Amino acid sequence: MRRSISMPVPVPAALAVVLTALAATAGCGGPGTGERAAGPAKSAAGPATSSAPAPVKVPPLSQEEARGVVKDVTLKVEADNFDAGYWRGVTEGPLLEQQLAVVETAEKYGTDREARPADSPATDPAVHTWSTGKDDGSDRWILGAHEVQGYTVGDAGKEAVLRWSLFHQQKAGAPWLAAFVARAPEPTDLPQVAVGPDGRAVTGGDTAGLAADPAKVCGQYGDHMYTDAGAGGVKWSQDVAKRKAASAAQLERMRTSLGKGAKVDFGVDVNRGSHGPVWRTTDGGALVACTAVSKVYTDLGPGRSTTFSSSGWAGTAGVPWASYTQRIMGLTVLKVSAGAAGEVSVAAESNLPYSFDGTKYTG
Repeated sequence: MRRSISMPVPVPAALAVVLTALAATAGCGGPGTGERAAGPAKSAAGPATSSAPAPVKVPPLSQEEARGVVKDVTLKVEADNFDAGYWRGVTEGPLLEQQLAVVETAEKYGTDREARPADSPATDPAVHTWSTGKDDGSDRWILGAHEVQGYTVGDAGKEAVLRWSLFHQQKAGAPWLAAFVARAPEPTDLPQVAVGPDGRAVTGGDTAGLAADPAKVCGQYGDHMYTDAGAGGVKWSQDVAKRKAASAAQLERMRTSLGKGAKVDFGVDVNRGSHGPVWRTTDGGALVACTAVSKVYTDLGPGRSTTFSSSGWAGTAGVPWASYTQRIMGLTVLKVSAGAAGEVSVAAESNLPYSFDGTKYTG
């Protein structure tokens, strides 16, 4: 699936990544069962006693196993596939929601894609992983970070980016599913996740002393970024302030560039809860995964249209549009500092195509 990393603009971009195919790790099989032969009859002296078998403890994922999952599932996620059933088998959560919206758009407008640059490189990136899960092998998560080579549709320029991704397995032996992806500001910005004595990533725990409550910070971030609600009692980093100002300025530029007679409306649906574990960092802070879907409605006005030279949605480029609604899913990893006086910043963020709905210009 091609990944746009642009903000919502009239000509959105799409990011495609080619990874070397590596072998998938095998699932864990369950214990065998058998029948016990009948023994001699018990005497009437007292009832027979038995103890319940100890629960099976599944060892934590090894680094090799976790890296294999990241490479295998990432390759599946990068497929150009417009079948909803396929995506239900390789994604869950925010990524499944996002891709099903893309599939729905493709069903309306077709699956034609813009041509890719002929020399788009294939890479075998170094993969860094942190994993966690319950002792019985259920609810296992991997936070993976790996560098990939990408390009922007309509531009032959390529760049190296560091992608943070979440992968989830409901129980040992079940398929691993990709759930979340965000781009770090720089290729060297690895997650600084704390690891316990058993090799598992440290998650949850006492969050009372953090700069913000992980259970509320996603909603607070959405309110601060997209509304006039203010800081909401959180000390936001200078980077967050710059992002908020840049978003507002971009929307104003869109309105100005379209001129009089055009209409541009903006809205956002914020998921107020976080996704996946609260990953604790080596400095006592936390990483929290948040999502929101923004909507930009554009109406060019009577007798006017616009045509996209490239687009994050198949079948929408090269078509004159009189009006259209673009929806973009923002996936953000917030870094919540340790200490009540600390700040909240953006550790990684991506903006992916969600859905498109347009009215074609008929003259």
